[in-house]
Amino acid sequence: MARVLVQNQETVGEGRAIMERANALFREVKEQIIAGQREARKSGEDDRELLRKKYASHNVEQVQEDDSRTLDVARRIYETMVTFPECLERLFDDCLAIINDELGDIGLSTIEVVVHEKRNQAQEGYNKVVIITNELGDRVTGKLGDGIVNYPFLWHDSLSGVRTLGVDGKWNCHDLAPEDCCQSIKTGVPNKDTQGNQIECHIFVPFGGIDNPRRNDRVFINLSPDGRVHEPPVIQ
Repeated sequence: MARVLVQNQETVGEGRAIMERANALFREVKEQIIAGQREARKSGEDDRELLRKKYASHNVEQVQEDDSRTLDVARRIYETMVTFPECLERLFDDCLAIINDELGDIGLSTIEVVVHEKRNQAQEGYNKVVIITNELGDRVTGKLGDGIVNYPFLWHDSLSGVRTLGVDGKWNCHDLAPEDCCQSIKTGVPNKDTQGNQIECHIFVPFGGIDNPRRNDRVFINLSPDGRVHEPPVIQ
């Protein structure tokens, strides 16, 4: 919702305010998780001894198992949702330093960094429409979950000239299979462009979905042409 508000000039202030509040809330949660794990590492044997005394009449093994499970759940929650809003509008090297500092706090020593430059029409694959699916890969969800598929560029049609594809660069593929969505797009763009390329589709299953497992040792950083980070980097 916040992204939609930001895209609308009349509500850009409201949208930015929502995104800032969301980022601030996430930052607070992330700091609490990091602080909790740091404190847990300091406690060591003293805490375990206190645990034995406190639960002397209980099943200590069960308590320890429950604590271990809780910590594992907390880590998985962190790995699932962790982003780095502090990197927004920072240069790449500054962002990388922020990420490295925070990864050390949660006990990760190495991480793969994947850098994506903001898409432009001069790049290879400019002629591909990205179709985002659900985690099963069988239905189109689109970036905002509404089934809307976007193509950000004008199409330099070899026969009819420069034109916008779809409706203002968008197609409604709600509840369609990705293959059916792609075929519908291709049907509406029968001609090659002036570079001799047909319109194509790239079907993207979200991280954590089928055949695209989520990882906790890989962070994606999206850069603008000026070398600054234009979206919060995310571990996935």
